[in-house]
Amino acid sequence: MLRVSTANFYRSGESNIVERQAELLKVQAQLASGKRINSPGDDPLGAADVNSIRSGLSQFAQFKDNQGYARYLLNLADSAIAGVVQTVQDVQTRLVEAGNGVLTDADRRTLATDLEGQLARLVGLANSPDGAGGYLFAGARENTVPFAQSGTTVTFAGDDILQKLEISKDRFQQVKFSGDGLFLKARAGNGSFTTDAAAANTGSGWIDSGTVTNPAALTGRPYRIEFAVTGGVTSFSVQRDDGGGAFTTVVPATPYTAPQSIGFDGIQVSIAGTPANNDRFDVAPAPYQSLFDTVARAIAALRAPVQGNAAAQAQFRTDLSQAQASMQQALDQVLLKRSEIGTSLAELDNYETLADDRQLQYQSRLSAVEDLDYAQGVSDLARRQSAFEAALASYSKVSKLTLFDYL
Repeated sequence: MLRVSTANFYRSGESNIVERQAELLKVQAQLASGKRINSPGDDPLGAADVNSIRSGLSQFAQFKDNQGYARYLLNLADSAIAGVVQTVQDVQTRLVEAGNGVLTDADRRTLATDLEGQLARLVGLANSPDGAGGYLFAGARENTVPFAQSGTTVTFAGDDILQKLEISKDRFQQVKFSGDGLFLKARAGNGSFTTDAAAANTGSGWIDSGTVTNPAALTGRPYRIEFAVTGGVTSFSVQRDDGGGAFTTVVPATPYTAPQSIGFDGIQVSIAGTPANNDRFDVAPAPYQSLFDTVARAIAALRAPVQGNAAAQAQFRTDLSQAQASMQQALDQVLLKRSEIGTSLAELDNYETLADDRQLQYQSRLSAVEDLDYAQGVSDLARRQSAFEAALASYSKVSKLTLFDYL
């Protein structure tokens, strides 16, 4: 015969009441929070899924913050570069004005003063702040003013480290730039080579910036165009540096008629005026030249007195031609960077749209896993309430029974 003690009997009834009460409280908590899962114990697998989804949503929120900050910095950079473009174009206008043959030395000095103001403005734009104590064009040196000006000399104190932000998974967007690459690394002259007149020239000949007629024929070597005047006849020849210090004749002695177009090894230049005996013009591969140095050289050329000196006037025209060509190269470089920033902003639009779509998908999935079906919840509440009340009623009746009730 099975014997059940009174204590066990009561414990069983109490345990049943507690279990029914816990079930009822769980449903009430779900209805109050609107969540099916309020603790990992409610649904261990679902809780793990919820944690994973929330982690994804947190990551997307960070990406959105990064995208917003990246847009802010890129817009600041675009605004600064727009100012640089406008200033460079203003400098180009002044250089065109400087080519007017009726200008006096005083007029050119006035233009030089104007260019000094433009140079200071360029330096100010290159030192544009990021609004958070740093600078847009200092690279990674956040607390260092990237450019310092002394007279017409401008030096760079930043670095070439490019700062980036992660705007999507494994996608990093450059948000700050190195002033070294943007302002200091434009090619001089026409971008392929430079031209210059020898300092010892005494004639009135001058050379333009030249053009490339056949890129495949370029040798990357320096050249010199030498003039000789014999019996009243002016001729020129072209020699190429062979790399060992010696020069090889490329164009033999040829009669010169002003203006003279001279072509060799994919290069074409034009020389005008009247070169003197032993005058020389140099053609060399274009080195890097900073935007600031280009403006400084133009200022120096404009300040040099040339009135009444044919050789000085010729040198000025050569320098002016080089300055105009170099400014165009600098302009092309900053325009290219501005175009890249525009592309980056358009890309940010796409990533922001993608992040919004992914967030919506994750939120929908989170709702499906975590949120309570209220109709089901109300039904469960009624069922759990009935079960709890039944447990109470059963325990109440059974607990009043004694052995004497059966005798």
